[in-house]
Amino acid sequence: MKNTKSGFTLIELLVVLVIVGTLMAYVIPSYQRQVMVSKRTEAKNAILQIASAEEKHNATYNTYTQNIGGTGVDGDSLGLGSAPFMTSANYTFSVSLAPVTGYTITATAIGTSQINDNITLDCTTLTLNALGQKTLLGCWQ
Repeated sequence: MKNTKSGFTLIELLVVLVIVGTLMAYVIPSYQRQVMVSKRTEAKNAILQIASAEEKHNATYNTYTQNIGGTGVDGDSLGLGSAPFMTSANYTFSVSLAPVTGYTITATAIGTSQINDNITLDCTTLTLNALGQKTLLGCWQ
């Protein structure tokens, strides 16, 4: 009578664990970076939408406004209150006015999800002014 055992040996299981561990060491940081980049892209798109609304408001009322929300029909707001990015879980948005630059739109990250970046920049705050100047240019690329 022949005694045959089926299954995996301990060595085979350890080899598989080493391979899976090595793959995860490369996959997880790459995934986290892509999530970070997609959140930043969401913020950049929202900033550009606000800038477009500011320019439209300036063309209509000959002035900029700090009020992003509202209905937009009163001349004192941009009317973006119902825009999807206004309820973003990743960034908050604000507008400040200045005599030289017109307006400055600021997107501030909520939490610390945008701090650790492979490009070694602290991209928790992105800004754009009426002159088209972007701060933390590396974060905009």
